[in-house]
Amino acid sequence: MTKHGVGVTRGVIGSLGLVLAMAGACSDDTSTSSGAGGQGGGGSDQAGGTGGTNVGGAGGDAAGGGGNPQECVGTSYTGQLRPLDLFIMLDQSGSMDTTVEGGLTRWQAVTNAITGFVEQPDPSGLSVGIQYFGLPPMDGSCPPSCATSDDCPAGESCDPIVLQCDCAIFASDSCNYLDYASAEVEIAPLPGVASQITDSLAAHQPYTGTPTAPALQGGAEHCKEWAIQNPDHIVVHVFATDGEPGECDTDINNIAAIASEYANGEPRILTFVIGVGPGLQNLNQIAAAGGTGQAYLIDTNADAEQQFIDALNEIRFGAVACQYAIPQPDQGPPDYDEVNVKYTPGAGGEAIDIPRVESDAACPTDGADGWYYDDPVSPSQIVLCGDTCTKLSQDLGAKVDIVLGCTTITR
Repeated sequence: MTKHGVGVTRGVIGSLGLVLAMAGACSDDTSTSSGAGGQGGGGSDQAGGTGGTNVGGAGGDAAGGGGNPQECVGTSYTGQLRPLDLFIMLDQSGSMDTTVEGGLTRWQAVTNAITGFVEQPDPSGLSVGIQYFGLPPMDGSCPPSCATSDDCPAGESCDPIVLQCDCAIFASDSCNYLDYASAEVEIAPLPGVASQITDSLAAHQPYTGTPTAPALQGGAEHCKEWAIQNPDHIVVHVFATDGEPGECDTDINNIAAIASEYANGEPRILTFVIGVGPGLQNLNQIAAAGGTGQAYLIDTNADAEQQFIDALNEIRFGAVACQYAIPQPDQGPPDYDEVNVKYTPGAGGEAIDIPRVESDAACPTDGADGWYYDDPVSPSQIVLCGDTCTKLSQDLGAKVDIVLGCTTITR
């Protein structure tokens, strides 16, 4: 599998947004302010200020309690991750029946991987849905699936393996994107939807052509409509295929333009592409146009199933947004030179200050932490550097706080 480098990760992850749950005004039982030491006076110690969520309060000064009177008082706001929704558009073309390393077919390796992915532990905040391509024209003359031949038009039979009527199996694949703009299993939270996903996979077999263009557009359109209905969610399109476009519009430039339209639309829908098999470098053009840098290319001469799971997990953790809105205090806009980012590991321990760098290009290349403003002149977002984003995204218990009112720590 082709791995994404740090530069690609930054480009992908930095483009996805997080919302910030404002902690609101501070109170005694939910203080979010860092405390400064009080001044001693009158021969007696004066108590230090109350500690904040991540910055402890100090005692009085040397004359009245040993604290540091210069310690900054800041107000902390807690960052909350948005729910992540993955919509998988899966190739069920006949070439998916090709055998890979280990004796499985491409179809078996991919469907085993998706099953393993949706059954992984700790799926908190993750939802998944799925659709397939190609599909027959949905003009109502032939149902998209069947359980028995009674579900099919008169004179047609239901194939017991693929659970499709003959009129669908032998029909040409649809070139109408609207036929792909719905889900066979609608996006829903894990673990609840896992059994529906696995049952759906078991009911399909590879037998169609490869109508890439309408399937790509239909999947992205479904993601767009879902995002409009769920504006607080991150919605991601995962397009998985084992071949070059084989029917309908096969011009890779036109297909890439479809991905670009949705990646630059509103709401923005990014398309991650997973290619299964050799000779699929053209898929990189679709991924780049879809805002995700390059495709994940699965080497079928190695463990294709594990590579596919790894790709889905990298998409999952990479798509957990690492861009935070800058809190707006009640008294007016913040001083952008007095904004700090603190990270508390999920396993516990002291909060860690993440220093600011000037831009994405200035992000450390040695794995060190950093963040930058989306626009240095008129910032609205705090963006974590690629390596920092990856680390925090994989730490599901991590806590991120934005602290206003203290001089920004810089690298």
